[in-house]
Amino acid sequence: MLALHHSLKYCCFHCCCRSRQASVLARKRREYMDMVPEFYDIENDQRTEEEVGALRQVSVDVPRTAPNVAFFHEPVIQKSLERMLYIWGIRHPASGYVQGMNDLVTPFLAVFLSEALPGQLDSWTPHSLTEAIMLDVEADCYWCLSKLLEGIQDHYTYAQPGIQRTVFRVKELISKNNVAIVDHLDREGIDFLQFSFRWVNCILIREVPFGAAIRLWDTYLAEGSRFSDFLVYVCAAFLACWQKDILGLEFQELMMFLQKLPTQDWQELQ
Repeated sequence: MLALHHSLKYCCFHCCCRSRQASVLARKRREYMDMVPEFYDIENDQRTEEEVGALRQVSVDVPRTAPNVAFFHEPVIQKSLERMLYIWGIRHPASGYVQGMNDLVTPFLAVFLSEALPGQLDSWTPHSLTEAIMLDVEADCYWCLSKLLEGIQDHYTYAQPGIQRTVFRVKELISKNNVAIVDHLDREGIDFLQFSFRWVNCILIREVPFGAAIRLWDTYLAEGSRFSDFLVYVCAAFLACWQKDILGLEFQELMMFLQKLPTQDWQELQ
């Protein structure tokens, strides 16, 4: 995780010179900390009706975050997630907070917390995390999430046109290289949106083990403006990888397979 830490920060803050990294990082953290009292640490009677609804939606979603990672369900982590996601939604009104974004921030959270917490994620406890540490980590996660989503914000605007377009491109790519898969899905009455909408909406974080997701996030950021293209190819590769299984299944079993891919034993090499 530590090896990824500097890569993620570099991509997030566009630091072209190492000597500037510390000052840029400090400035971005201050910017985030100024948002906390302005947007979050206020009473509901100071929020608009839409903002109250947004906070309610975030508070409902946060407990569902990464259900297989117990550490993310510690109260201090849950509070941090709620604050960060709510502020992100308020500061990005074109889309606002959308269900599923809570999972997208977890790889960043794990990477940045690894500087303060030794050992593996499944052995972490929050007892040594001070408020100052958490606010710094929270700020870093906020800006990295902003960087990750800036090129795909139309995935989360009204009618989610970005997701529709990406799913179409996945089908188009598979039609050119693995037409047997498309033909079989058509015969079984399965539309690509029925299974790949979640893949694209959550940019595959729910389809791979959490450790593999961290490596995937590193690549997403490294791809920069080509991130959307990379996502299309990864989704197509998933289908091509399991072509034999897909062609041997009928509707019910096929839908179950596509909604729960056999990736539970994947490591970074996959």
